[in-house]
Amino acid sequence: MTWKIKTSGLVGPSRRTFLRAGAGLGAAALASPYIIGSARAQSPVAGKTIGFSQSYATDEWLRVQRQDVMSVAKAKGLEVIATDARESPAQEIRNLEDLATRGVDAVIMITYYPDAIGPGIEALSSRGIPIIVMSSALNEGQEFAAHLAADTYGTAQKAGAYYIDALGGSGKCVHIMGRPGSLVSQARGNGWKDALAKMPEIEIVAEGIANYSRSEALTMMEDFLRSNSRIDAVYCHNDNMAKGALQAIEEAGRQEEMFITGFDGIAVETFQLIKEGRLRGTFVYPTFGGEAVEVASRVLQGQEVPKEIVFPSPMINQDNIDEFYNAETKERLVPEVDLESLGL
Repeated sequence: MTWKIKTSGLVGPSRRTFLRAGAGLGAAALASPYIIGSARAQSPVAGKTIGFSQSYATDEWLRVQRQDVMSVAKAKGLEVIATDARESPAQEIRNLEDLATRGVDAVIMITYYPDAIGPGIEALSSRGIPIIVMSSALNEGQEFAAHLAADTYGTAQKAGAYYIDALGGSGKCVHIMGRPGSLVSQARGNGWKDALAKMPEIEIVAEGIANYSRSEALTMMEDFLRSNSRIDAVYCHNDNMAKGALQAIEEAGRQEEMFITGFDGIAVETFQLIKEGRLRGTFVYPTFGGEAVEVASRVLQGQEVPKEIVFPSPMINQDNIDEFYNAETKERLVPEVDLESLGL
């Protein structure tokens, strides 16, 4: 096994290795709740138990995140109790309260409902269980040990700058949004629109909410195509929706008229579409899963970690696709993560 993560003191396999191991867990590993254990006695946290809580787990990005968490935890000998609230804030509260009752050593979580799950957070905090949050932040006043995220608003502004440049300062755009309650979705929309506001000759001719769903984006884009005789570009809040919109555009035979981008940059299908020039690009949104386990491990060893850990979100396009995708083997490539640069 090779060791490729750049870090001070971290001993573990590369993230690429982690992802492959996670993919091998298969459908059974995606069932919920469940417990996976391993016996890496050499790990200082081997035998400890972490809870892993997701608001839902059906999205492509969330599935990969779960695989990342499970595979890195397994490599460290951690027991994992994973839960899926199936888009129910009430269930998410029950899941968090159950993890508190079980007395897990730490909890890694991602939530779309920070306003609604206060009792679950309080149940963990009252027992002194450290919480590692991924992606959207918790509400002010809710306790957590570390928050792993990207500068989503800043990345969205960069996306807006890309659209301004690619359109030459004028054009007609479509905006397909994620879940309205998602802080990440709000930042992806606000950052992009704030950047475009500097160019009055760029017009948003249609926008709508497709809830990160490929099928909803497909239907929405079909409507937008029927009602707009000219569209120059389509901005989507994730790759799932970008692929749904692309299908509608290609079925209408209008693919030469406009370009499309998404967010996430984790799926082989997305990379292949970029390689073929059918999708202009995507903005990386790390899953944070493997790094969250690393942070939890350090917290459990009593080490200090940064409260806020911000990851970069580069654009993947035809210029750099080979850094992220092996077109010959059809495999996702995960560049080395420099944990020192993240303050770890």
